[in-house]
Amino acid sequence: MEKKMNFETMDIYLSAFLSLSGLQPALKLNQGKVIFSFPSSNDLYTVMTNFNSNVNVPVTDFVTTVKTLRGQMLTMRNNNKRN
Repeated sequence: MEKKMNFETMDIYLSAFLSLSGLQPALKLNQGKVIFSFPSSNDLYTVMTNFNSNVNVPVTDFVTTVKTLRGQMLTMRNNNKRN
């Protein structure tokens, strides 16, 4: 059985860009830090190239996505502290 590979990052801005491009992260908690995990694919690396090439994005949508991910991070951390 082939194990699926994931790309993991703590970069909220890259994660927001990937999310805005249709690639939704799974959030994982590791030693109190939230990690964004994306299934590896050719699409993922194409979108990452776009991010690194500084392509234009709708600013309001991007900022909203950053805020949404930040909220999910804080919720995950707070839930962990309570347990």
